[in-house]
Amino acid sequence: MGSPEGGKTGTGYAVPGENGADDGYEDPPPTRRDRLKAWGPLLVPVVVFGGIAAFVFAGIADMARTSHAPDYSASSCSPSDPHKVLVEVNTGATGKAIGDALFNAGVVRSTQAFVDAAGHNEAARGISTGTYRVCPKISAATAITELLNSANLSPDSLLEVRPGDYSWETLQALAKKREWSKDDLQQLIDTNQIGLPPWSKSADGHWTAEGMLEPGRYTLTSADTPQSVLTSMVRTRVAELTALGLPAKAAMLKCAPARACTPEEALTIASLAEAEVTKPDPDGREVSEAVQNRLSRGDFVGVDATTRYWMSLLAGKRVPVTAREVTDPTDPYATGGHKGLPPTPVSIPSKQMIAAVLTPATERWYYWCASGDGTKFFKESEKTQFEQTCLTH
Repeated sequence: MGSPEGGKTGTGYAVPGENGADDGYEDPPPTRRDRLKAWGPLLVPVVVFGGIAAFVFAGIADMARTSHAPDYSASSCSPSDPHKVLVEVNTGATGKAIGDALFNAGVVRSTQAFVDAAGHNEAARGISTGTYRVCPKISAATAITELLNSANLSPDSLLEVRPGDYSWETLQALAKKREWSKDDLQQLIDTNQIGLPPWSKSADGHWTAEGMLEPGRYTLTSADTPQSVLTSMVRTRVAELTALGLPAKAAMLKCAPARACTPEEALTIASLAEAEVTKPDPDGREVSEAVQNRLSRGDFVGVDATTRYWMSLLAGKRVPVTAREVTDPTDPYATGGHKGLPPTPVSIPSKQMIAAVLTPATERWYYWCASGDGTKFFKESEKTQFEQTCLTH
């Protein structure tokens, strides 16, 4: 279990201008008549970890021209160029729309130059949604290269949700990056305007998004709204949990002496494991078994990660916790002072950790603690050995 200092250590015990205007750059000499091939229409998935994808639709009609469109000649863009400008590529943007955005930002000399370059570069189909920092006055071909480089995505255009994060941390990041109201974000959750399943409620019956925001790397644009972003995260998460068989498998777990687990409780156990150990298999499976054994005996779960979650939420940042706080009977998240599970999940568990928790070990584990060489588990009959190994420091 996590130590009072945080992290996955501890014990398992009570714890810009006119399009094509002349600007001094020479146009390339005319060439023979070109027949431009169409780009699209197509749907491009940009795969990023966590299964999240950004999609850009492109559809550019066939057209004939007697000369090349006006274009700049610069073929490079320094990553440290202080004159970089922002260019936004919206979800569903056509190739012309992207070219317009680049032209309006002063990046390419004409929209058509970008359309022509894209028609001759299949890689352009991989341009994804987001806001990019790009050098001004570069060739259309170079602009394509810059838009294909994810390192050019503006930090405010990116949101990363990682396993082990708290959902309220994600809300904080969204509010800061997009200048959205945290209260508005929370209201969407409190009134379930984001597609939470019927069972995603705290112990006192309130809607909760804790554990329900899918881990992954998200690109944000001005077209996004608080509701659209949160709904997308939840929708992906629900599909994943359904594929894992969470509702049915949760009913096979024990969350009380005479009661099976609800889907929310199973997700809560997975969140405990995510906060406590790093390896889903076997450690996550073993934590699942140990927690269930305690619950089925009416014992304290005793995980400091639950208290740390609540104290960090109150502080608005991650904070360490003390042994006294872990056993505080007035704190509903103090699983060393309250029997049973905490009111909500206490982290965002990974898909792998959820799958592990739904297939617990069968070794009769009851206690555990983190050590320098990994997580150690002990049976109920090995309490003395557990205490000597894990609590005498």
